[in-house]
Amino acid sequence: MRNNIHTVLTCALLALGMGSAAAEDVYRCGDSYSQTPCPGGKVVQVEDARSASQRSQTSQAAQRDAKSADAMEKARLKEEAKPAQALVLPSRQEAPIPPEEGKPAVAKTKAKKPAHFTAVSPKKPGEATAKKKKRPKTTA
Repeated sequence: MRNNIHTVLTCALLALGMGSAAAEDVYRCGDSYSQTPCPGGKVVQVEDARSASQRSQTSQAAQRDAKSADAMEKARLKEEAKPAQALVLPSRQEAPIPPEEGKPAVAKTKAKKPAHFTAVSPKKPGEATAKKKKRPKTTA
């Protein structure tokens, strides 16, 4: 986030400084640009066609965006610093059933249905499939 702010501010400052750079020649040397002439380099026109008011509006917008980005980053860091909220459900404990005389105490629990269905094969892995016996045809 901080890197984006620097990029925006750098672009804004470069845009403001283009007025003085317009007097200098820029050369295109293959796929790169340079202020020094190179063999086979071509002069490229680099003039800022914006007015002074447009340049100031751009710089003000960049400063406003940078302030907004800083505020959002501070809010995000503050939110991330908070500990995570954990949902802890109270445990369900049933009251113990008093044992009958002469019998040991056994807790009665009801079997619960599973939350999801899991298919189980009746045969073990590697077993051959059992062939079905053909029934003899009967005449009615």
